Amino acid sequence: MLRKVFTLVSAIAFVFTFSAEAKIWRVNNTPAINADFTTFNAAVTSTSVIAGDTLYMEPSATSYATSSFVMAKRLVVIGPGYFLDPTDATFPFNPGLQVATKEAHFSFFRMGPGSDGSKFLGVSLDGTVYMNGASNVQFEKCFFGYGSLYFENGTNDNVTVRKCYFHGAASIYSTTGVTNPVRVITNLIVENNLFVGGYVSLDQASGSGNVFRNNSFYNSGSTQYFSNIYVANNIFGTGGQCNFVNCTVKNNLFQTNQTLPPTATNNQVSVNMANVYIGGSTGSHDSRVVLKAGSPAIGAGLTIGAVISPDCGAFGATDPYKLSGIPNIPSIYSLTVPISIPSGSTTMNVTFSTRNNQ
Repeated sequence: MLRKVFTLVSAIAFVFTFSAEAKIWRVNNTPAINADFTTFNAAVTSTSVIAGDTLYMEPSATSYATSSFVMAKRLVVIGPGYFLDPTDATFPFNPGLQVATKEAHFSFFRMGPGSDGSKFLGVSLDGTVYMNGASNVQFEKCFFGYGSLYFENGTNDNVTVRKCYFHGAASIYSTTGVTNPVRVITNLIVENNLFVGGYVSLDQASGSGNVFRNNSFYNSGSTQYFSNIYVANNIFGTGGQCNFVNCTVKNNLFQTNQTLPPTATNNQVSVNMANVYIGGSTGSHDSRVVLKAGSPAIGAGLTIGAVISPDCGAFGATDPYKLSGIPNIPSIYSLTVPISIPSGSTTMNVTFSTRNNQ
């Protein structure tokens, strides 16, 4: 009953959130659940699913199969968020945000021509997403746990990565130092993301529209690479240097004694990260990257309109990172269902609470 009520209310919420012309499809691989599809691959490649439709990846204890296909249609793909399971010792949960206790995981696939305009919200990506000529693609509030966002081939213009979590070796990258004449990265926007051990390698971005702003690195030992990118309001809690080529570098904090371009302004180097983040070994991984009281990142961002100085890092600016990546649609965060119903009763009382996670 719990699963049926959660699915019903979620579906109703989607109806009011997205265009009435687009169809919503349920994807669920849990045995005995009657959904439209059981794998991500089957849903995306189905001729019944057309450009502009929405796939609701429902919470599941089992990863959704992808079969390493190439996505070639514009879709909205929505999951429940991440760090939800109170029994998961590896990735502790954030309580009180989502009644679902499982995520929607799926493995690697490629984004090709035809997938322009696709959007991913609240899903957990366990394999690498390969960008092969897809533009206007958005990744928001996604978990990159064991895979990365890799710009492999083709022209990939206006890709946006916002409020996502990159764990361990997960990264945003092209192949550092290897020139690929058929790979183009332009107008890339990377904002308000957490890189907990992750890294960035974008030495092949081109043009003047690339932005890397208000991101937080924590416990990373990697070297970061940037070319032709506006880099501002970030916290580089990484033991490696950042390599900047033709970049504008403003109001960032660096753990290392960072070598900066001559044009860099208002940056802080050799910053003790113990004074920046809450840190510690308890609580969810993303909650540990919240700024602690008195952090040197507070109010250290580039001044806006000569009035507002935002905080540096993922939790700063006007649209900050949200714990657990809960999609910005109505969701149930509390649900009470009777354990049993008296014999002969035709009704039951169900209590639930919802919020819109803007």
